[in-house]
Amino acid sequence: MEGIIRILRRFVATTIFISIFLLIFNFVLLGTLVFSENYQHPSPEGMVKQVAKSLEKQDDSFQLDEQATELLKQNHAWAMLLGEKGHVRWDYHLPHDVPKSYNLVDVAKFSRYYLMDYPVYTSEHKDGLMVVGYPKESHWKYQLDFLPDWISSLPLRIVLLLLCNLALALLISVVIGTRLIRKIRPLVDGVHNLAREQESVQLDTKGIFGDLAQSINSASAILQSKTAALQARDEARSNWIAGISHDIRTPLSLVLGYASEMEDHSDLPKEQRHQAGIIRRQGEKLRSLVSDLNLVSMLEYEMQPLHLKPIRLSVLARQVVTEFLNNGLDDRYVIELSLTDEAVQIHGDEKLLLRAISNLVQNSVLHNSQGCKIIIEASLSNDRSHYLFIVRDSGRGILQEQLAEITELHYSTRRKRPDQQGHGLGLPMVARIAKAHHGRLILTSGVDQRGLRAVLEFPVQSPNEKVDNEEI
Repeated sequence: MEGIIRILRRFVATTIFISIFLLIFNFVLLGTLVFSENYQHPSPEGMVKQVAKSLEKQDDSFQLDEQATELLKQNHAWAMLLGEKGHVRWDYHLPHDVPKSYNLVDVAKFSRYYLMDYPVYTSEHKDGLMVVGYPKESHWKYQLDFLPDWISSLPLRIVLLLLCNLALALLISVVIGTRLIRKIRPLVDGVHNLAREQESVQLDTKGIFGDLAQSINSASAILQSKTAALQARDEARSNWIAGISHDIRTPLSLVLGYASEMEDHSDLPKEQRHQAGIIRRQGEKLRSLVSDLNLVSMLEYEMQPLHLKPIRLSVLARQVVTEFLNNGLDDRYVIELSLTDEAVQIHGDEKLLLRAISNLVQNSVLHNSQGCKIIIEASLSNDRSHYLFIVRDSGRGILQEQLAEITELHYSTRRKRPDQQGHGLGLPMVARIAKAHHGRLILTSGVDQRGLRAVLEFPVQSPNEKVDNEEI
């Protein structure tokens, strides 16, 4: 709050200073370029002419009409008519201190300036000189001379005045904007660095944006601390899973070995051999679960090495289908291949991609116990920049509200519903394998949740690009 008040105070002070400066600047320009006078209506020159015109001679006296008389009355003015010899021949409310006889020099003086401190104005009358006077200090009389060239250039001077104001306002705006940008730029760069999760941000806390800079520094320190804690936690979790997987493999191998030996031992009773077979099968499931958990964990934290080489997914698709058929796939499941653009290659790890395709087919088999038709397709996208590998089935599909979270890990807080079958690592593993290959997994369900469509989208390898076997 203190920073906002400081900024507001600085803004108000700057605004007042600029306003005063512009006001003085305009007064100087007006005094230099433009002179203007505002007169009351009617003007003194106009009124004296009207009085002279309205004064008529009747026999040996003069008569002023009512309109001119009212005009003099409203302006608190007086009037007199001087004859050729300088004597007053007629007057209206003539002050007592005003003389009634004048010579040529007196007339020249008061016609130009004042008469006994009265501002007076004169006009020609057929019988003499008409003089109209106003109360003392009611008008200021100045004699101004203008050259014709100056008058003709007055419009240009006014335009020049406007242009000078515009240029000055623009200059002040640029100066203030530059200073403001210079102070804001470090704050903007600091916020961008926070968004990019770069190194710790340290901004100068002096100036009007000091409070904001201090807040950004504090936020950076908090983010760095939390990032370090998250990295340490993720590494500890990954190491723990890897350690547990390693520790389980040795005793599990012994259990599987003895169980397999007991299952094949003909001297044991049939019931014991059957129980040993159950132990072997469940142990194999446990070994598969440990292997899957370790692989997903390595992919999740980007610790799984990738052996990249050019791969044709159509070849892997045929290999997966062959393995399922050779392993005694139930007749209730029908697998069809529809592969186009088979020559297209992607950069990939053969074992991981084979595992992803196998998991997608296994997912259709596992979640459709009543049987279904499984179709495997592969083709290029419309712009031929991505290769689409599609596995879709005619089974029961997945509810739309579950599609958004089904690729989350089973123990993730973002997953609200547990998987009803299996250990819930199949599709999450496929999604992470796709991500490791700079691709993505897209899941959609058909109308009325009939059937599931899984699309693996990968960038296509350029024909001119060569990739050697490389471990990443």
